[in-house]
Amino acid sequence: MAKRRGARTGVLDWWQTVLDETKDLVDDSIDRLRDDDEDRGELSGDIADLKKAVAELNTKLDRLASERK
Repeated sequence: MAKRRGARTGVLDWWQTVLDETKDLVDDSIDRLRDDDEDRGELSGDIADLKKAVAELNTKLDRLASERK
């Protein structure tokens, strides 16, 4: 005769899976944050370039808008 698993055992298995997945998520998040800290030097140059490009686009848009009037 096959042994039936009780509802309690099923809940415990599910809860263990939830805990394992949550731990993996937290570990991955911490690893990504640490990696981001190392890449900040590279990103600051990119951010400055993007700000400059946005400022230039705003200037061009303002000029075009004033010419349309």
